[in-house]
Amino acid sequence: MARNTILVADDDEENRDFLKSLFQDDYTVAVTANGRQAMEFLMQNHQDVAVLLLDMHMPVVDGRALLKVLKVKGVTQRIPVVMMTTTLDDELVKECYENGAVDFVLKPFNAAIVVGRVKNTIALYHNSAQLKGIISQQTAQIKEKNKELKATNDRLMEVMSSIVEFRNLESNAHIKKIKGISRILAEAAVANYGRDYHLTPEMVDIIESSSALHDIGMITIPDSILLKPGKLTADEFEVVKSHTTRGCEILEQIQELQSKEYVKVSYNICRHHHEKFDGSGYPDHLAGDAIPVEAQIVGLADVYDSLISDRPFRDAFDPEKAYSMVTGGEAGVFSEKLLDCFTRSRDQIEHFCAKYSS
Repeated sequence: MARNTILVADDDEENRDFLKSLFQDDYTVAVTANGRQAMEFLMQNHQDVAVLLLDMHMPVVDGRALLKVLKVKGVTQRIPVVMMTTTLDDELVKECYENGAVDFVLKPFNAAIVVGRVKNTIALYHNSAQLKGIISQQTAQIKEKNKELKATNDRLMEVMSSIVEFRNLESNAHIKKIKGISRILAEAAVANYGRDYHLTPEMVDIIESSSALHDIGMITIPDSILLKPGKLTADEFEVVKSHTTRGCEILEQIQELQSKEYVKVSYNICRHHHEKFDGSGYPDHLAGDAIPVEAQIVGLADVYDSLISDRPFRDAFDPEKAYSMVTGGEAGVFSEKLLDCFTRSRDQIEHFCAKYSS
């Protein structure tokens, strides 16, 4: 509903009558004789007021004092205030602008100038309010679409990770542990190294979801190699290592179904979760911070879960031993910051993984 009331606060009756005559054909004009009366009117009718014409000097409560109160109460953000004065002193003008005034008109009044400035002010605030409403509505729509897109992305991740699970390459427990450990590590990174890693809570969600696809490329590896009970030959191991790049080829085929953030994070995790901080990993031998942080996080989660899980060629290590192997470098080289996050989160990670120990 449009605001259609012009509120005049001036102790001079002739000024009040003159201003009322200027606007009464197009607006409802309310007149008050001092700042107290103007404040009382605003308290009861603020939703109708389109602009306040406020005299600088009045008895009881003058315009300067009322303007300060309106600024503190946030009224000037919703109702524009045009100050009326006989002189424009630089310091006084500065003070009024700082307290929320939007314009000034000089006495004695020039009718054309007063009408022009008041109507322009009303139009500006009206358009600004409309714009804010549109932005608010669009923001709400974008948030809702983002929720739907996130749900679609998460579902896609679940379906893709299920492909790996159904082929008996990885258990459902492993995938859940990778997601859980990755989230715990990512949250610790946000809390302790947020500026260094440029991580946000939204990115934590994406890392957790995308981590389920870290080994999606394993579905391309022949069973004769993947399920071989004995030690792999050098050539066979090279084939296994190719799951990183082959997984990315799979992800490229479904990238139109994902948001850009999920595409980037999923790709980085899939390709680089076997890179090591000293450059000894694969497939690109990246070193240091050249390795995307999401890949570093999932890589550590994958190594730790591998250590605490049974393998065809060995039994699982207990959590104490697995922890010392990760922090001591026996399981590969990780960044000091990430190891610090791992240490800080140790109890939380062990408690989480204990739920899947059986």
